[in-house]
Amino acid sequence: MRYEFFIGLRYLKSRKKQSFVSVIGLISIVGVIIGVMSLNVVLAVMKGFEDELRDKILGVNAHIVVLNYNGAFDKYDEITKKIAEYKGVAGASPFVYGQGMLVAGSNVTGAVIRGIKPESAGSVINIYEAVGKGSDLKHKKKSLEELKEYGKKLLGKLDKKTLSGYPPIIIGKELAGSLGVIIGDEINLVSPFGKIGPLGHLPKVRKFEIIAIFDYGMFEYDSSIAYVSIKDAMKFFDMKNKVSGIELKTDNAYDAKSLGSELKDYLGFPFYTRNWQDVNRSLFKALKLERIAIGIFLAFIILVAALDIISTLTMVVMEKNRDIAILKAMGASRNSILNIFLTEGMIIGIVGTTIGTILGYLICYLLKTSDFIKSLIPFDPQVYYISEFPVRIEPIYFIVVAFTSLIICLIATLYPSFEASRKDPVEALRYE
Repeated sequence: MRYEFFIGLRYLKSRKKQSFVSVIGLISIVGVIIGVMSLNVVLAVMKGFEDELRDKILGVNAHIVVLNYNGAFDKYDEITKKIAEYKGVAGASPFVYGQGMLVAGSNVTGAVIRGIKPESAGSVINIYEAVGKGSDLKHKKKSLEELKEYGKKLLGKLDKKTLSGYPPIIIGKELAGSLGVIIGDEINLVSPFGKIGPLGHLPKVRKFEIIAIFDYGMFEYDSSIAYVSIKDAMKFFDMKNKVSGIELKTDNAYDAKSLGSELKDYLGFPFYTRNWQDVNRSLFKALKLERIAIGIFLAFIILVAALDIISTLTMVVMEKNRDIAILKAMGASRNSILNIFLTEGMIIGIVGTTIGTILGYLICYLLKTSDFIKSLIPFDPQVYYISEFPVRIEPIYFIVVAFTSLIICLIATLYPSFEASRKDPVEALRYE
């Protein structure tokens, strides 16, 4: 062991008559621990929230939507096949989009009506999983694959007739709660764009039977979307065998923007594309900015701990004034004295950073896996878009936080260490 390290380690313990210095050193370590731990936990939660929100958005919406400047278009099967064969496209499915009102008894609510092809919609959005969760009250006991298979089976019924003879419809969990309906109930779909009758303009009304309920876990979608078969949607909205667009999924969600531009050129005018990154750009930019801002503010906790390190080392230098003089008189160089106090400061930083990182990881792990802790922090899905505490443990964040903490601690030790190395042994020993 180099003597600089040995002496620096010994200096962490002050004499009993000056134990106050040791207390400040302990406070410095605790400050670094709290700062590192808090920063790691907050960054993991913010990253988890962002990823959870992205996954839920992509669970309902496709990566890219192909639309036509002229509105609805025909020959959609040919175009869908053409798009599906393009490199980088994982799945494609046509859809019909419309709006209407759902009526059940005295309950009325507006909804987005999406006409889909059951056999291909699952390759674009996570509807199989959502239908499996929403329609099976015991879904927690089922695996993800079982839920998807169960949902696929239910979704396949959109193309079949119901026992009542009415066309089938699948609605969201929150929408079903607002209407006060369950699977098997009948509801009316009303559109203001009806026909002109003897008494004036008449709304269009058609009765549907609920065959399943989906649960995306996001209030905004679960309370406003209803799925019907693409043929029923065409008939209800008078589309005349035309679709609103074609939605597709890419091999890599983050390639959606570039691939969308390629598909626009590939299909030619009058087709154009919209991707999920552009549609939700402002939301994710705000989340990223918020994560950075919170990270900066929490880094000030580490900075406060670094100021404690400066205070601790300054007081140690004052206490060890005579020791420094003796060491210099025995031949210790200025660099050796500098290294002694750098060692002491970095021990505080390394111990605090290590313990803070470990505690931060443990808290993140418990937040992610413990149902008991999740129950203590309830989330209102109407406000936060999610129903439980999201955590995403990213090793790179822990490494960056630890590295930043050590750099701040190193900078904090430089001034008192440099002052200690400049001590004149003659002045220190003159009155001894």
